[in-house]
Amino acid sequence: MSTDKAATELPRLSLAETVARRIEARIAEDTLAGGHRLGTRDSLRREFDVAAGTLNEAVRLLTARGTISVRPGPKGGIFVATPPPLVRLGRKMLELSGDSVSVSDCLVMREALEPLLAREAMRHRTEGDVAELRRLAEAMAAAVESDSEDGVGYLAANWALHRRIAEITPNKVLQHTYVSLLEFVENRLRGVTSNEPSTRYVDGPAVHKELVEAIAGDDPERLDAAVAAHAALTATRRGGT
Repeated sequence: MSTDKAATELPRLSLAETVARRIEARIAEDTLAGGHRLGTRDSLRREFDVAAGTLNEAVRLLTARGTISVRPGPKGGIFVATPPPLVRLGRKMLELSGDSVSVSDCLVMREALEPLLAREAMRHRTEGDVAELRRLAEAMAAAVESDSEDGVGYLAANWALHRRIAEITPNKVLQHTYVSLLEFVENRLRGVTSNEPSTRYVDGPAVHKELVEAIAGDDPERLDAAVAAHAALTATRRGGT
């Protein structure tokens, strides 16, 4: 059975995120330098035993994060990117993952940035952005229903939604700072939260759908209320909201 067939009950983005993180792990573990050729889309698709669409989504995620670059032509393929300074800053933040940095500290910073990100998203969102945010919000709701034993699919869709909101802002300092904090929390909490029932997140989809609709609209007061509701939800969880 292929990996895609085994994961049909989860949002496709969850599987794409898994592939993206396996590629990131390889780059880190083998200390691959910028310019190292990882392979072609087809070779990576076969290696990870996923559909072309899943691999393409993983490539999009990694390209947006500045982890890889795609080069066309006979000698092209997928290469380890030489990260710009802001991406190196984000990685440096993630390297502080020992005792000097706590999840609670990162959550405080992440929550402080979310109102600004929401306002930036309302200001700069396109119709395409809104459509993608709505799709991810629907994926969160579907994951709560399909994850019968754990919340893995919900958390993957949740983090993907917040990352996508961050991608809307043209402020790259804000974007990379927030995404770095998000990835730190995600990495630290994945093992802790993966064994908890999806029913724990039953109230999450409605809060996130309202946040998306507030971003899609033009009412600052509605946006502030949606952000406040999300902050209240976050206060009861450990990063998975």
